[in-house]
Amino acid sequence: MTEFNTALLGKTDQLQEVDSRDDLRQLILSLSQQALQRIDIFSHDLEYGLFDNAALYEAIKLLAIKSRRTHIKILVQDSSPMVKKGHRLLKLARRISTHISIKVTAKEDRDLLETFLLFDKKGYIMQQNPERYDAEAHFNAPLKNKYFAEKFSTMWDRAIIDSSLRRLSL
Repeated sequence: MTEFNTALLGKTDQLQEVDSRDDLRQLILSLSQQALQRIDIFSHDLEYGLFDNAALYEAIKLLAIKSRRTHIKILVQDSSPMVKKGHRLLKLARRISTHISIKVTAKEDRDLLETFLLFDKKGYIMQQNPERYDAEAHFNAPLKNKYFAEKFSTMWDRAIIDSSLRRLSL
């Protein structure tokens, strides 16, 4: 087992590094399961190998329905793979739209390569290049989280709501 499985959000003060898809997927799951109020995700297309699995779906769902104050924001550069393949988190966002929001980045933010996730103003995961699974994470880094949160907020404010991401009512 990798040591991040025992790390605690808001408590463990050690940089974690991974270099495989399985470890990165486990790291995302571990932090998502520990989040109490908020998760922000910035990703190229919410890669299936990392984000479309039953365990993460359940963690996000439990957080979303936990309280009126919880919120998950997902910002993608390309929503078409999610829509075409029927991503689990897209389906969940359509069901629980008051707590899970998905937007597509504005044109000026479409060239960014990195993927990052923010958890409760405390932890983060940063993947420099979506083509590789090298990533770093910290379970208790409020200053670095704040840096990424400001970047995310700016991009979120510029982002657009893609009509293909909305729930279809009949």
